[in-house]
Amino acid sequence: MVTEGIDRIFISVSSLEDSLAFYRDWVGMEVVADEIPEPDEIKQLWNLPGKSEARAVLLKNELQSTLLELIEFTPRSGRKIREEVGSIDQGLYDVAFLVRDIEGIYQELTGKGYTFVSPPIGYQPNWVPHQVKEVILIGPDGVRIVHFQRMKEEDYGSQGNYVKLNHSAQIVSTTDGAVKFYCDILGLDLLGQMTAPKGAVQDILAIPQDTEVNLAFVTGKDADTLQMECIQLSLDNKSLAQIARPPNLGLFMISFKVDNLSSLIETLKRNEVAILSGPVELHTRLHGKIRAITVEGPGGTMVELFEQ
Repeated sequence: MVTEGIDRIFISVSSLEDSLAFYRDWVGMEVVADEIPEPDEIKQLWNLPGKSEARAVLLKNELQSTLLELIEFTPRSGRKIREEVGSIDQGLYDVAFLVRDIEGIYQELTGKGYTFVSPPIGYQPNWVPHQVKEVILIGPDGVRIVHFQRMKEEDYGSQGNYVKLNHSAQIVSTTDGAVKFYCDILGLDLLGQMTAPKGAVQDILAIPQDTEVNLAFVTGKDADTLQMECIQLSLDNKSLAQIARPPNLGLFMISFKVDNLSSLIETLKRNEVAILSGPVELHTRLHGKIRAITVEGPGGTMVELFEQ
């Protein structure tokens, strides 16, 4: 079973320097590791060609244990996993930051030439007791970066405009299927399932107003890791499973630490979950020696499960 929440979110990048200029220099995340994975290891884990190489930089917010892992692959791919601004196909969709001054951030990034799906939109969710504002930035390599502000007075300490990672969303075929995978099979906790109020979420995602949006919120037992938001849309959409693979650019995988990988593999097989690779032994600077597999999760999302 999974012992914590999301351990790492993997992003394939065209240029580490360009992505670090955003996540490190603009957002304020700290670089905690910069390493060159072994070519044989990345070949086995992600079924890459024999001559593939990579450089990985891991970033962290001081309030959380979840990491962003930026990986620049060689040879590079010029294909973005989410090509269109209005893409709502199934798979990993975004990383979301809780921020202080959403309007100020929007104005400044717009002035720097960044594209947003919409202007900041305020609404009253039916799953929290306060109003929020939200906007989706099209970040480096087409990554959707949600900016999310709670419209109430809160003391966030000494942090800047970017307080912490808030959640990571993925679009799924059904929220029931996502809950079965993450909660019943992997052992994560379900915070709740609901239908979003009409209007706000549709505007934020730039989808038709009559689209029904069903949500499921899932979390680990470690409060320092971020939530997952699983989104089911009443629209025809396909899985990005064949595209959301490295070295294509964008969000391509999330990772969880488990207590007994061998036992979990048997559970996955009984539930007919596709195992894409592994077990593979890997050596990482932060985790040391690990044993890992990758599996296909809801909506074709690639999920790493590892044991230390």
